[in-house]
Amino acid sequence: MKKIIIGIDVSKEKCDATAILTENGLMEVKKLDYIVFENRANGFRSLLSWSRKLMPEATDEELLFVCETTGAYDRAMCDYLFGKGMDVWRESALQINRCGGVRRGKDDRTDSLMIAEYAMRHMDKMHLYESPDSRILELRAVFMYRRKLEQEKTSKLVRVKELEATAGKSRTLSFILRDAKKSVRQLENSIRECEKRIRDLINDDEDMQRNYSHLDTVKGLGIVNIAAFIIFTNNFRNFRTARQMATYWGVVSFRRISGTSVDKRADVRRLSSSMLKSYITQAAMHTIVRGGIYYEYYQRLTARGKTHSVALNNAKNKLIHLAMSLVENDMDYEPNHEILRLQRTQKENAM
Repeated sequence: MKKIIIGIDVSKEKCDATAILTENGLMEVKKLDYIVFENRANGFRSLLSWSRKLMPEATDEELLFVCETTGAYDRAMCDYLFGKGMDVWRESALQINRCGGVRRGKDDRTDSLMIAEYAMRHMDKMHLYESPDSRILELRAVFMYRRKLEQEKTSKLVRVKELEATAGKSRTLSFILRDAKKSVRQLENSIRECEKRIRDLINDDEDMQRNYSHLDTVKGLGIVNIAAFIIFTNNFRNFRTARQMATYWGVVSFRRISGTSVDKRADVRRLSSSMLKSYITQAAMHTIVRGGIYYEYYQRLTARGKTHSVALNNAKNKLIHLAMSLVENDMDYEPNHEILRLQRTQKENAM
């Protein structure tokens, strides 16, 4: 049981932390102390020293540090606290804000208190932070660099098409066209080098290599999507269920229903990563073409009147569930694999 909860509002230069006591349950919030520390190593040491002095009789196991996910700004602090054996909970900023009720005014100090109170009232949702190993972080860096190269290549290709249509006999425009095509070839070479580096990093880790080999047996999943699965799930450790993972990828359908007057699909476009959704869309397109693993499924849905976008989204959802199933059961893909796996399990239990 956590006795002291420390909510931390993280920014680039500094962090605000408020500690509350949970001995009296949810009936009363008792604020213990407040501190501002620098978002760097000496500030993290000050935070840890301060937290241990709040109640000298409390053990490290009775402390919980909670912060919002802020991309790169909170990572160093979380890694430091995790390395010291402390329990850290990183929660979505949107989740905390929507549970905070009506607020009048805003500052970093009250934000840190709100984060601590959120953790106290939603302890059943706690998901403790695990620091990704160095290979995951390196893999993510190469993956994001490859994406930047992809974007540059797309921009260059647009310019090439424009020049091909307008260059004519102009020597200047012809020079620009040749140089642009040269840049595209260089970018393509760099992208291939990134993909080779991604494979090397995955092959250097036994767990990542095993998961990659399972997912690589699915026709439609390529190196980009498999790498994204490994990176953004911390090698499938950050999500408890396939539905949670599919929700993070933005392919789960939700509805807004109230009484008899409101019944419509909820708009969740801004609650997921457009990058991950675009990659899984490309993969799903391969699964619904003739000969794809979800071709017949897609045809059944469209024959029943489902639109292309709905049927494609269902294929994306199934693809993510399939990926999670292969990793959880440590197996390669095979047609009707869920039925065959169940039959094998029943046979093993009967022996």
